[in-house]
Amino acid sequence: MNTKNLLTKVEKFLGVECTHKSVNNYSCKFCPDCGKKVVIKLVSIKCMECGHLRTAVNSGYNHIVPQKEFCCFCGSSEWSYQYYFDSTIPDKLREISVSQVMEDKENPFRFENTDNFTNVWVEKPQREQRIYKSNVIKPKRT
Repeated sequence: MNTKNLLTKVEKFLGVECTHKSVNNYSCKFCPDCGKKVVIKLVSIKCMECGHLRTAVNSGYNHIVPQKEFCCFCGSSEWSYQYYFDSTIPDKLREISVSQVMEDKENPFRFENTDNFTNVWVEKPQREQRIYKSNVIKPKRT
């Protein structure tokens, strides 16, 4: 067992998570330190009261907050995150957004409640079902 595997096992035992600092470009699909699948998203911050877009900054351990504590339009201190992929973010938001490396998790409901059976049922047609030849009214011949 090499030293890196030993350190990752000790970190798992102590509850220390990988910060994915080695992921440095948008083409990385997996973290080189822990091997987990990651995705890089751009995060912008929006005021919850007026919807004004605020400048986002990194403040330590993978935590993103607004640059100023209060909104300059309404004075509110409440805000929410908006996540974008690199290909879908508008150019105006790119300047005030911060990139964040996140673990790419599968949908938890994707494989839930699945079994190996397929239920098929067929409804029998009614016997006295009227079948019309045409729904177009034909003119009378005289």
